[in-house]
Amino acid sequence: MNPQCARCGKIVYPTEKVSCLDKNWHKGCFHCEVCKMTLNMKNYKGYDKKPYCNAHYPKTSFTIVADTPENLRLRQQSELQSQVRLWPRPAYFLCNKYNLFKLPFLSSSDAQ
Repeated sequence: MNPQCARCGKIVYPTEKVSCLDKNWHKGCFHCEVCKMTLNMKNYKGYDKKPYCNAHYPKTSFTIVADTPENLRLRQQSELQSQVRLWPRPAYFLCNKYNLFKLPFLSSSDAQ
């Protein structure tokens, strides 16, 4: 028994049969899903068991690497660090109680 066309469902006879993408097609029914340009075995591209011309072949999208859990954590950490303000360290303490206002001080490592 002759197979049915994947596009129109009618019987496909051997003289007009195109076997491609695990299906059988009439020569006239084997066309691009988008622009309806008639295709042949040399100029078609298959995607999801459907024929496309080169211009309308679907572009596959890829997962964005920036959305991995590790990269999200690093981005959040970077945002938090950018909010921290590093004030300039003064070379003196402000102490009004002992009248040490604007006098230089030494750390324990500087005193030795």
